[in-house]
Amino acid sequence: MCGRYAILSEEKIYTVAPWVRNAKRVGEPFAALPRYNASPMQKLPVLAVRDQEVCFQPMQWWLIPHWSKDGKVLGSTFNARADTLTKSKLFAPYFKSSRCLVPADAFYEWQKIRVTGEVRGKEKVIDQKQPWCIRRKDDETIMFAGLFSVWKNPKGEEMPTFTIITTEPNSVMSPIHNRMPVILNEKDYEAWTDRSFHDTEKLHNLLKPYPATRTDAFRVSTYVSNSRNDGPECMKPMKK
Repeated sequence: MCGRYAILSEEKIYTVAPWVRNAKRVGEPFAALPRYNASPMQKLPVLAVRDQEVCFQPMQWWLIPHWSKDGKVLGSTFNARADTLTKSKLFAPYFKSSRCLVPADAFYEWQKIRVTGEVRGKEKVIDQKQPWCIRRKDDETIMFAGLFSVWKNPKGEEMPTFTIITTEPNSVMSPIHNRMPVILNEKDYEAWTDRSFHDTEKLHNLLKPYPATRTDAFRVSTYVSNSRNDGPECMKPMKK
């Protein structure tokens, strides 16, 4: 899964591909940056094609289907599994024609570890969660593969929302967690955002684990575990 990430700089996002700099801005997509601990339900910048134009737009991280009567959805929709996309009644339509890119500098995952601790005066083996920060080795911007939906309230006002697609972990991630977000390669950005491209078989082939040789991971403080904490401390490596 992917439940937290960091996105820090508007200018850094523009370096991923020349055409990204020319994207139209809808609303104020970068007004809330930097975000060191972006969390579900927050509005975050997303790159997508809207009305035949490539746009950066703030969208809520928790997909609400366009057909929802009350703007709510049962269950967690901040992630969508790559292996079930084509069979999902919820996500399949968006996979076919409403795909987006979600820029980030890094993401976080929590590793379950067993330690011996004292509970009510007795020594017991307990589970703890150690947060890790994962990013590209070259520290360049990550583009997650996402899907988006635009729900409208009874007044016709739009509420765009998105989800991040997850896949199997690479060898760096597998000791930490059994899922990781799909990080797309630069050459696939335009095809992924092209809403007229409906070949789901070819699209599905893009949803692979990011190469381990290009992945960096390091432990960080449990400070990041509280979604209310949002500062550079979230990404500070722990001393070995």
